[in-house]
Amino acid sequence: MSPSGLCPYFGDCGGCQSQDLSYPAQVSAKEVLLRELFATVWREAIPVTPSPVVWHYRNKVDPAFAPKRYETPPPKDFERETVLGFKKRGRWYWPLEIEACRIGPEGLDKLMAGVRAWYRGAGLRAFDAKRKQGFLRNLLVRDGKRSGERMVVLLTCPGPFDAASFVKVVRETYGADSIYRGISESLADVAFAEDLELLYGAPTIGEHMRIPDGDGTVDLSFQISPMSFFQTNPAATELLYGAIRAWVHAVQPTHLYDLYGGMGGIAFSCADLVDQVWSVESVEAASMDGRENACRNGIENVAFITEKVEKYLRRLVETEGLAEGAAIVLDPARSGLVPKAIRRLKELAPENVLYVSCNPKILARELPELLETHELISMRGFDLFPHTRHVEVVASLRRRK
Repeated sequence: MSPSGLCPYFGDCGGCQSQDLSYPAQVSAKEVLLRELFATVWREAIPVTPSPVVWHYRNKVDPAFAPKRYETPPPKDFERETVLGFKKRGRWYWPLEIEACRIGPEGLDKLMAGVRAWYRGAGLRAFDAKRKQGFLRNLLVRDGKRSGERMVVLLTCPGPFDAASFVKVVRETYGADSIYRGISESLADVAFAEDLELLYGAPTIGEHMRIPDGDGTVDLSFQISPMSFFQTNPAATELLYGAIRAWVHAVQPTHLYDLYGGMGGIAFSCADLVDQVWSVESVEAASMDGRENACRNGIENVAFITEKVEKYLRRLVETEGLAEGAAIVLDPARSGLVPKAIRRLKELAPENVLYVSCNPKILARELPELLETHELISMRGFDLFPHTRHVEVVASLRRRK
């Protein structure tokens, strides 16, 4: 398949929506979308920074094992074939078997072919949540774009299996540096494991990021564990973090609150510009990864606090308030800010706020309330997900005089 050709699953797979447009046309369409979405609060154009990498940009995918569905329903006692792939567009309940993914890690095609032959030969079947039967759940695949290191996690239900044969096929087809088996008893359709067993290699893989800073870069090193969050498109994220760093340069805070901080990517990108960073994150595993990565990079002025942001802000309101000369960076999940968080932000009234949103529709809904106390200074988009509808938008706000 040539780089200019469409993925053979485009139109059926729910992963990509715009491969049929040239990449410049995709970026232009996202600029139009943002301008229309924020027209009532921002009259200027909102430029979108393109991704430096358009194909195989994702460093993580988690194709699912699922019982095959048929256009004509088979008899009730029919044993469905197990497929490995993603979901059909607009039909989240319908699994689509795939042999390759043009936006996923390179080498995924050989790995999936090997794993498919392995589970069929072993007689293993997909977990069926309705019947509460089956064994296989997801194949979680991660890679370090700069390090070249790779991780594979087989997510299953509890029960025995031939781990050695699985390790063998992964090493032969993908050359992974770290191989795990993850166990989940949940009925939810999510790629998560309550228990993890290292089957081969290192417990983590490494990754490196080069954050633009004027004519140079800030170089950071990360270790990534199986269930940790790490930005999916590192090459585009470097540009995003560079823009955040430039904002910190411009507003010159003495302290920084990194709210919804994850494992600390934003905090580390700006730590040398301020006296102290408080990174607040509700997921303990992310905070633990952050502390490990702070040590890895020799960063000593980032404190990781595991707490819901709205509760943390309430404590600040009720006690000492914000540190003098502090700025706030917000990087919430797709659901955005809860009303309590917005209310407490307005009470604390930081001089400068940078809102990094992965869901512009939610930001457009929240901005009018934030603009009661702050004015909008700039807006800019970043394309972290080529060939999809998603676009990241960064809004800079300053407290009204």
